[in-house]
Amino acid sequence: MPGKSLPRLYVSLFLVSLIWGLNFGIMRLGVLALGPLAFPFLRFLLSTPLFFLVLWRTEGSVGIALQDVPLFFLLGAIGFGLYQPLWSFGLRLSLASHSALLLSLTPVIVAIVVLLRGEEGFRGVNFAGILLGFLGIVVLAAFQGKKQGGQTVLLGDLLTLGAALLWGLYCYFGKLLLQKYSPLKSSAWSMLFGVLTMFPVCARDVFRITLRSHFTPVLLFVFLYGTVLSSLVAYVLWMRGIEQLGASRTTAFQYVTQIFGVIGAWLIFRDPLSLRLFVSMVLIALGLLLTQWRAPLQKV
Repeated sequence: MPGKSLPRLYVSLFLVSLIWGLNFGIMRLGVLALGPLAFPFLRFLLSTPLFFLVLWRTEGSVGIALQDVPLFFLLGAIGFGLYQPLWSFGLRLSLASHSALLLSLTPVIVAIVVLLRGEEGFRGVNFAGILLGFLGIVVLAAFQGKKQGGQTVLLGDLLTLGAALLWGLYCYFGKLLLQKYSPLKSSAWSMLFGVLTMFPVCARDVFRITLRSHFTPVLLFVFLYGTVLSSLVAYVLWMRGIEQLGASRTTAFQYVTQIFGVIGAWLIFRDPLSLRLFVSMVLIALGLLLTQWRAPLQKV
């Protein structure tokens, strides 16, 4: 990939971090209103036809090879069918600081897999950057406070940890599809199979929803944000980053997502800011720099 295209790619990934960072607070409104099963199912039920419409208008062909269906189904089950409900349950049950910390494990999971398989030319300094960024997340999460406790929070932590593991696997194996398909087509078909795997689990909660009492202007905004920005725009840019930078360096932007998540919480809910927040920002920025340091781009 030409070097002059790198700044534009980095800007797009920072935009994804902003969208997904604000996504914590905005999607939590939907989870609290409709539940951790019904909300993510309806969100991606609306997103899927939008993905295919954009795919058809931009690429013309929406089809995939029959032999690739099992891999699409696997990624759909991992990245949507399992990850989204786990993330939603964790977001409802656990503390925001715990979710930020546990989801930051995603790039570590990807990096470990990459190192074990000897892929992407990943170096020790790059892995040190991921560890430094993880330290920044620890500082970031710590300032949120420890007012709640108990088995409910512990369950939420475990679910969020499982979600981080699933998202890491989705990012890593997603690059296999990018060798043959565009980021948009990969996301569209993965989402379709993800919705299909979610339906048996989520259908009961979905059918209990009453339109008049549940769907408010705020919830409509939440769905608009979740279907257009957080799903369509962010997922496509994210998969493009994996295609051109590799899974490990793209997932390093998860650190920046957590920063925007805390800033968004302050803007929306007036969560307190502190010196620890700014210290964590410095650590995360240095970690991201080391993760990108002299790391050759993956050739797909």
